[in-house]
Amino acid sequence: MSNPLAAAAAAAAGTPARFGADDSVSDCPEDDIVLSAVMVLCLQCVILIVLSQVLYKVVFKHLAQPSVISQICTGLLVGPTVLGKIRLWQEQVFRPDSLNLMWPFAILGRLFFMLLVGLEMDVPFLRRSLRSASAVALGGGAASVLAAAVSFEIIYRTTGSGGDRLLFFFILALLYANTASPMVIRMCTELKLAASEVGRLAVSAALLNDLFCLLFVAVATAAVNRDRVRRSVGQKVASGMVALLVVCMAMWVLRPAVRWVNGRNQGRRHIGGVEFAALLSFMLVVAVVMETVGYNSTMACFLMGIVVPREGSTARTMVDKLSYPVDNFVLPIFFGYAAAQTDLSAINSKMAAPVVAMVTLGLAAKTVGTLAAVRYLGMQTYQGLAIGFLLNIKGHIDFILVSMARSTSIWGEDAQTVLLVTVLATTLTAGPAAALVVRIQRRALRYRGTALERQPPYSELRVLACLHGERDVPTLLNLLELCNGAAASGDPRIAVYLMHLVELTANSRNYMLYHQQDAVAAETGGWVHGGDAARHIAAAADLFSIETGIVLRQVTVVSALNTMQADVFNAAEDVRASMVVVPFHKHQRVDGRMMIGREGVRQVNDRVLQRAPCTVGVLIDRGLANRTNLYEVAVLFFGGADDREALALGVRLALHPCVSLTVIRFLPESMERYDACVEMEAEKDGEVLVAIAEHEKDRSADEGTLMEFRRRHVADGEATYMERYVENGAATVTAICGLENSFSLFLVGRGRSRRISPLTMGMSVWEECPELGAVGDLLASNDFMGAGSVLVVQQYVNRSSEDDDDEIDGDFM
Repeated sequence: MSNPLAAAAAAAAGTPARFGADDSVSDCPEDDIVLSAVMVLCLQCVILIVLSQVLYKVVFKHLAQPSVISQICTGLLVGPTVLGKIRLWQEQVFRPDSLNLMWPFAILGRLFFMLLVGLEMDVPFLRRSLRSASAVALGGGAASVLAAAVSFEIIYRTTGSGGDRLLFFFILALLYANTASPMVIRMCTELKLAASEVGRLAVSAALLNDLFCLLFVAVATAAVNRDRVRRSVGQKVASGMVALLVVCMAMWVLRPAVRWVNGRNQGRRHIGGVEFAALLSFMLVVAVVMETVGYNSTMACFLMGIVVPREGSTARTMVDKLSYPVDNFVLPIFFGYAAAQTDLSAINSKMAAPVVAMVTLGLAAKTVGTLAAVRYLGMQTYQGLAIGFLLNIKGHIDFILVSMARSTSIWGEDAQTVLLVTVLATTLTAGPAAALVVRIQRRALRYRGTALERQPPYSELRVLACLHGERDVPTLLNLLELCNGAAASGDPRIAVYLMHLVELTANSRNYMLYHQQDAVAAETGGWVHGGDAARHIAAAADLFSIETGIVLRQVTVVSALNTMQADVFNAAEDVRASMVVVPFHKHQRVDGRMMIGREGVRQVNDRVLQRAPCTVGVLIDRGLANRTNLYEVAVLFFGGADDREALALGVRLALHPCVSLTVIRFLPESMERYDACVEMEAEKDGEVLVAIAEHEKDRSADEGTLMEFRRRHVADGEATYMERYVENGAATVTAICGLENSFSLFLVGRGRSRRISPLTMGMSVWEECPELGAVGDLLASNDFMGAGSVLVVQQYVNRSSEDDDDEIDGDFM
């Protein structure tokens, strides 16, 4: 009896296998054939991985191109286009038939990658952006179909195809319209667009495009057999029903199964190896069933990743254990394998014209269609160009379509060669074009913190919440839940990144030691970063996500205190944070007094306030977590940019059904005396005209902001507005002390522009923590023990153009 595995292995090894009656006396033992094939396969994988890394480090990184381009070029280099012309290389290393042995591994890698994409997908944003993503996908798809109609006759005649014209056009249109969502996701990540509006919209549109193209591929495969059309269609419909049933059942079973596993591993960082293997095996079985019935399993794996609950140790385990091997091993093999099947040298003068026409027309049509949709949505032209080029990137679905059409005689060998080359040429053109647009528009597309007062209260709030220990958790999580007030009964309007800052102590200077300990720390649940505190923080964050529906993306950073602020800055840029929240260095004791914490934490907060790339909030914890029914929130408004920022945050909190917002504005009893005092303080400041001009500008902005606030929120009963008239700093202190025990949370600006304000004159004499400002320091002091928690807000101020010029290219996102 013949052995197909041995036959395939023999083909891969370049050795003929003989099967039949004398299997046992074959010239080449079966075990040797299989071993030889495995060795050849391992050699091919090593070559693809190493060579792609070398090309990226030496060439493409310096050209600001993503690594996926180097991986495709690696496939072209080792394939029949270049090195395949060498006889020894073709016979011993990259035989054309040996590549077939790599196909199952490439499929497996693709499945793991799409599972990882689903796990990391921002589902709330995907739901909110469904209309925009659909418009972009539809605009590019419609233009692509039109391009296929224009070029169909030329390509059909030039390539000498004699198959079914309707099916030829149908598959040609799919090739024009399709977008490879895995490659788009990879490109956006490496271009640092993944957390930006452009990147997230491109990924959402690519996923929708890929989903519908997969459905149309199913229709195409059902129609290719014209001799037995009734039977074929019936079989495909039946297999489609089976595939749909399998996916629905898998999603229905997977979510409660993961919750059960999370319950077994509550408080642990990672689930057990057996549980991890069982879940992956279940997903793999679903994928194999999908492939067996004739349907691509890419979207099934993506959907299974989507339904896995983000809270708990299961999602953490999958992301942690899949990210590194997928990025560094799976994707180079997958993209290299796809490119290694194409022989660009097979293009002759007759085929060159169709290739150029298809690449040019396809790129132009889809980019223009996408640009029209983006402009319809009110976005900028450069954003439309970036998205348009990204959506021109092709992938595995295109190779499947080309191979299927060739095997069913829809077109001939020349057409297959032309279309395979077109797919690669389009990707190799669109990828660098997208990177070029991003590079040219570096200043426009780069991450810039935007003040909360310039953002609509219903827009998404991206928060980087920092903490140093488990005592910071309760109040911080309560604040985050209140910030989601605009969507308390619907999809979250807040994206939270929880950053546990762990000091790198003298006993653990080697950062790699933490990772080595993580792998063997089963008795601590896998948590070595921060010890028990990290485990308790994770458990609290998981419970918070379950109760509120807000996904907390957790990360632990281990660094020295004198460099910790750099980790905060880098994280804020990576996630494009709207606000960074850091805990105060003092903690409340049982008797209500504030206990002085580590001086190093205070210095970290001070450096964050000085150079943070977005708005910053310093949280003074006085038991906000103990208020469970109604949160009385007060905004103390003296004027200036920081106070307007505190008011903008207060408006977001007021949208929460459990928050009662009161804005208290402090005004001078005599405006003439107030102006005279301002001029006097400005003279002491040394820059009279500049200080007075800034003060007048702030006063005008304050009046406009408060007028709009009263019109929109006070008139509708969402908030309360009151005024307090004071004469000087002493009267201000008395008025603030009268608010003691009245509010759960105080929001106040840091007050950098209040240096010449008579309302806070003299208050700096008693300051213990100047980084909080005069009012914030008072609220955080032991003289105000009966107060609620306090959030001191500092509005982000755009850096000068000189600072922008000093930044490296890699930080522009």
